[in-house]
Amino acid sequence: MNGADIGGGTSPGSAGDYEELAAQAEREADDLKHQGDKLGDDIEDTKADWESKQADSSVPGALPDPGDEGDTADAEHGESAQDDPD
Repeated sequence: MNGADIGGGTSPGSAGDYEELAAQAEREADDLKHQGDKLGDDIEDTKADWESKQADSSVPGALPDPGDEGDTADAEHGESAQDDPD
């Protein structure tokens, strides 16, 4: 081993490698954030479309049930107002 090998040059695990990994991770994080934002927009658009179809009596199968209070989130999770001890 000579003096040129100590503390010089680029070796596996050098700062450049870590900087490239960090840049790649940041690009992936930005991409995931963009995909998440797009998914959120798609969900909002789909919800608005469904609500407009429920309000239109000419759309078959989109009318809410007569006893439905409009809150389907509890029903989807197996909860109901009858289970409430209050």
